Amino acid sequence: MQTPSALQMLHLWEEGQDHPPWARALLLLEAAETGMEHAALTRLPLGERDARLLELRARFFGETLSSLADCPACGERLELNFSIDDVRLPGPTAALFLFESGDLCVSFRLPDSTDLEALPPGPDAPRALLEACLQGVTRGGAPAALADLNEAEIAALIAHMGEADPRADLKAAMHCPNCSHHWSARFDILGFLWEELSAWVRRVLVEVHVLARAYGWREDDVLALSPWRRQYYIGLVRS
Repeated sequence: MQTPSALQMLHLWEEGQDHPPWARALLLLEAAETGMEHAALTRLPLGERDARLLELRARFFGETLSSLADCPACGERLELNFSIDDVRLPGPTAALFLFESGDLCVSFRLPDSTDLEALPPGPDAPRALLEACLQGVTRGGAPAALADLNEAEIAALIAHMGEADPRADLKAAMHCPNCSHHWSARFDILGFLWEELSAWVRRVLVEVHVLARAYGWREDDVLALSPWRRQYYIGLVRS
């Protein structure tokens, strides 16, 4: 994996404005995983995709993550700081997985970006995603289908799929110092990274504006400078 330049990240952010989240993830990975073709990236299981986004985040923004959360018990607004190591998990070693419950046997693969692209809008999306990942369903040795499963079996199957690759549903351990409540919150690396990138772009565009106005530099010239040199020049302009 390579670290995209500041100019590349700016272009990625601009291109991704009109893209759905799954497509934004692919834009980011295509810039970092230059040795992989687009088709291979789309076939990465979502947990593997997110693990690579986590590494990209570490390379571009560092190992420490900061966020805000509200305690579900007392409502206290908390500032959270944790390391990427806290949410790094090993990936599965199999390509196909088996779920068994009574006489029910289901084989499935993990979802990928092609599945997300094909999802219908609306409330039918979760079931469509589940069906896309099924490789075989039998009950009592006879062929069956997703429609033959009851709600409890579907819920158990979905839970089993989540356990097969926990990287696709990362959890961060939370603790409220105000009321001592402990809980786990989902950590969406794609959403988190895109928000970070958007905030970074807004800061950088202000820096470009200030330095271009002061020195007549082009955008490419400003972005070619390290963050420390940009800040030094901005300090000179504002002094």
